[in-house]
Amino acid sequence: MKVLNKISADFDNTINESDANLRNIRVENFDEFQRTGIPTSKEEFWKYTDPSIVKNSEFSLGIPNNIENNDFDIVIVNSKVIKHNNSIKVTDIQTGLEKKIIGKNNFNKTNNPFINLNNAFLKEGCVINFEKNSEKEIKILNIVDNAKSEQIIHPRIVVTAGKNSNITILEEVRFLGEMKNLVNSVTNFYLEEGANVEHVMIDDYSKNTYQISNILVKQKKDSNFSSYNYSNAKKLARKDFIVELKGRGSHCDLRGVYLADNDNHIDHHTIIEHEKEHCTSNELYKGILSGKSTGVFNGRIHVHDDAQKTDAIQSNQNLLLSDNAIIHTKPELEIYADDVKCTHGATVGQLDEKGIFYLRARGIKRKDAQKMMMRAYVGEVLSGIKNDKTKDNLLEKIIRNIPDGD
Repeated sequence: MKVLNKISADFDNTINESDANLRNIRVENFDEFQRTGIPTSKEEFWKYTDPSIVKNSEFSLGIPNNIENNDFDIVIVNSKVIKHNNSIKVTDIQTGLEKKIIGKNNFNKTNNPFINLNNAFLKEGCVINFEKNSEKEIKILNIVDNAKSEQIIHPRIVVTAGKNSNITILEEVRFLGEMKNLVNSVTNFYLEEGANVEHVMIDDYSKNTYQISNILVKQKKDSNFSSYNYSNAKKLARKDFIVELKGRGSHCDLRGVYLADNDNHIDHHTIIEHEKEHCTSNELYKGILSGKSTGVFNGRIHVHDDAQKTDAIQSNQNLLLSDNAIIHTKPELEIYADDVKCTHGATVGQLDEKGIFYLRARGIKRKDAQKMMMRAYVGEVLSGIKNDKTKDNLLEKIIRNIPDGD
């Protein structure tokens, strides 16, 4: 594979830029990545999304540029922090390890080759530390600058929310340029006891991008994590959420909207690990697909034997606006406790013609009637966002980007 040769050369060229502590982490993870390589659709976990389509690409490691934007508290360009508000404790990965803000175990090798690859290129990154009882609302601009060359980048964000903190993060992923692009990102959230974190992610469209994203969440007792994820399909887009409810009484909400058109592809895999008793989760993902696009949703709820009194809900709903759009949906429950309440389901359909007829009978044009119905369809997913301005702006952005049907 040409892409593996380029990745190996970039690793060799950058490994000596790290101190001994970080170098050991990088080498261990890169060795594991080389052992497994890039997965193919022959593997069950990648059945409908084949990342090996990049095998003949020659991506060079992306270089950060100095791009600033005063509308955001933190600006990241090709995984490097360019600017941050001084009221927020921000550092890079290497410094975070040196000062023990984060531990080496955060970067252990895994069974996911793309997480290992991201660990192998740890260099800059963004470590955000919120102390206990913090009350913060921040905005992050995460820029992928692919204007000059075909590139691969490995963005890494690590967020620690201290005990009883209350944190709201709006993260916008923005693409500049139209060169071919492979983005392999990992975001970690660590929630201490009683922490409350809301993460709103807006991931825009990019024509020539292959994107692999992993969002990893660990929660302690009575913590609450709420994710609102808006994603556009790309040449290939794969987003994995793994949430570990490790403390009694912890709760998570995973909510997502995804759009796909033309021959673009988007895949969401979610895993919620209910590890302790009295934990709850609520998961709702909705997709709108048209053209010859392909969507995938695979959601798994795993209830461990110690997780009595679990209450878990999972739902995936999809609208197909064309006859050639395809959705693969697979909700899963794996339960080892006997005192639980778990439900899951999936729907695939088209817009309700009776509802459209009702609106048209009141003088509303068909296209406007369709938009009104889709506004209600999408609005349910976003209803829990705390900031009304953020919620309204995001809803309008999604409505503008909804693909045309047949």
